Amino acid sequence: MQNPNSGGIASKEELLVQEITDSHVQGVLTKNMAILKTTGEISLFSSKKFKEAMLDRIENGINTFLVDLSSTTHIDSSGLAAFISTQARLFKESQGKIIIYSVPNHLQKIFELTRLDKLIGITIDLDAAIDKAIS
Repeated sequence: MQNPNSGGIASKEELLVQEITDSHVQGVLTKNMAILKTTGEISLFSSKKFKEAMLDRIENGINTFLVDLSSTTHIDSSGLAAFISTQARLFKESQGKIIIYSVPNHLQKIFELTRLDKLIGITIDLDAAIDKAIS
């Protein structure tokens, strides 16, 4: 993975978490919803960054996350723990939720094997994620 800032190869610790604000569905979202896209690995080295990105938004009133994993290459137990703890906090504080979409097959299998697909909503694309979020 190229690091555009350094011109070199990105290290495993690097994870990009960006909020998507130019989506075709922006008008449908409520003020308590955010779309996040992760690029890279959600691992021992980067899971704290991922979790903090969500916690910062929770502090600002977000209680529903739509997370695009299409550019996520790997997730380990630390990354899964970030999802679990954030989902638990969201549900406890505001009946909130995380819905992930565009999940690569190899990551989909991890969510299924760990049965996290029962805790965290998984959909095929952003439109389906929004339908699940507002239902």
